[in-house]
Amino acid sequence: MVTAIHSGGGYIEKLINLFHMSVFIFISGYLFKNRNFKNIKELFKYIFHKIKKLYIFYLKYELLFLIFTNVFFKIGFYSSNISYGGKTIYPIISINIFLKKVIEIILGMGREPFCGAFWFIISLIFIIFGYSCIKFVSSNQKIINEKVFEKIAVLICFIIGCLMQKFLNIPRVAPAFTLMLIYDLGNEAYIHSKYIKFNNYVLMIVSFVLLLILNNFGKISMNSNNFSNPIFFIICSICGIYFVLTLANLIFTKTKVLSKKLQYLGLITLEVMAWHFIGFKIAMCIQIIFKQITFYDLAYLTGHNNANLWYLLYVACGLGLPILISLTKNFVINIYHSKYAKKMLKMPKAK
Repeated sequence: MVTAIHSGGGYIEKLINLFHMSVFIFISGYLFKNRNFKNIKELFKYIFHKIKKLYIFYLKYELLFLIFTNVFFKIGFYSSNISYGGKTIYPIISINIFLKKVIEIILGMGREPFCGAFWFIISLIFIIFGYSCIKFVSSNQKIINEKVFEKIAVLICFIIGCLMQKFLNIPRVAPAFTLMLIYDLGNEAYIHSKYIKFNNYVLMIVSFVLLLILNNFGKISMNSNNFSNPIFFIICSICGIYFVLTLANLIFTKTKVLSKKLQYLGLITLEVMAWHFIGFKIAMCIQIIFKQITFYDLAYLTGHNNANLWYLLYVACGLGLPILISLTKNFVINIYHSKYAKKMLKMPKAK
């Protein structure tokens, strides 16, 4: 869905934007499971465990693409004449500028163009931290019922997120407040998983039809914490979550081949986020060969002249490159482990 959006899908892009981030957050909340923290040490140990891999992944690719900034300018992937998410970027001309960008990345404030989708990672880290703290305080306070406290706290976060849209829309922070409600819904779905089943295909179709209708009456862009109104956001989120998860359940039970392919994509979700913009450059180079765009158009992040069949090529390249990189990496690792195992077998055994 992310690749389809960033490929410049027009109507499809606007439709998927109604719910795709809510699906991500809902699943993340589902995987939070049901936690009760007895003390501060246990709380921070869990938070560290949950965010460590996310943060390292974010840091690794942000720094990697930062190092190659000037290379991207020279080969036409970047241009100072094009706006990237409302920002203009320039080649790095001094060590001070480079170090400043490194510090911004470490603090979660930086965003290389090719890491445009990584805003989600920082927002998710904020959500995990905030929701874990809510769980800790709710289980240790004695004023009101634990569940009631949790729901009030989550609702307050959602209200803050809605208000920040109007008054103080801080990037990554504002979406985290808004999406806290969806994260909590995911957690509740796990707790009550015995009763909440995503297997009603009639409701799945109804949810999809509602999304098609709602697409004509508003829009959602979670990156900028922008949505028509809170009720619109909640309805679109619930419809999108039910549609996607029920469709996934249908695929899993009926088509094993497609299911395995999608499961593999699931395993490399973050890699797809990291590489799909560069994958688009392959499609753009093909367009240059066929004289559909010029060399100067190569700097557009989400492509150029990418309608009709070109759109399908963008999606294919956006998914194809991350898959190819992942398969190559696994191939190299397997060869290394195979050679290492053979070397260990040849070593003489200790007497």
